[in-house]
Amino acid sequence: MKQRVLFLFFLLSSLSAGAQTITYDTIRVSPNDERNIHRDRPVNVKPAGKPLGRGNVSAGKQPATFDKSKLRFGADLGLSISNNYTNLGFGPQIGYQFNQYFMAGAGIRYYYNKSRTYDYEIKSNLLGANLFGYAYPLSFIALFVQPEINYIWSNLKPRRDMDLNSYKDDGVVPSLVIGAGFRLGRSHVTLNYDLVQDDKSPHPDGLYLGVSAFF
Repeated sequence: MKQRVLFLFFLLSSLSAGAQTITYDTIRVSPNDERNIHRDRPVNVKPAGKPLGRGNVSAGKQPATFDKSKLRFGADLGLSISNNYTNLGFGPQIGYQFNQYFMAGAGIRYYYNKSRTYDYEIKSNLLGANLFGYAYPLSFIALFVQPEINYIWSNLKPRRDMDLNSYKDDGVVPSLVIGAGFRLGRSHVTLNYDLVQDDKSPHPDGLYLGVSAFF
């Protein structure tokens, strides 16, 4: 009887010690092995995409993009007819309204001029290109600058039976026009002045009135 009790005691002690050391994942297998009970558990999962930072566009201000709605189209028109003077001109202009304070652009133009003096009949042609900029310190005030380059060729013929010769004249004529005035919607009325004052400049001497419109 005593031996049976001792035997049961040792048996229970062995079972108790074995139960304390039993684990459910003691076999080392590959992470993809079907026997690995942890293979479906995400390990070191990193969020998709790059973290937001100074170099990430979505973390800061979006970059400036071209907006077609800010394009402005205008025309430089010239029409003046009298008995001794004819002036016809056309020049498409295109600008971009960067913001409420500034617009800039470029254009080309062609002018034909015919005039008469007592001795000569003068016919002139002008082909030019220009850049321009408008600044608006106030919503109704416009400041204007326009550098341009023009090529002018002219023919002079005597009008009467006099001892005068016909001759031709051509050349490149630069201009730098500045102005200030009022802004009326998308139109401008400015008082302008050509700083270069070349003898062949297509612009009048001194101050002159300028009108432009963009749509």
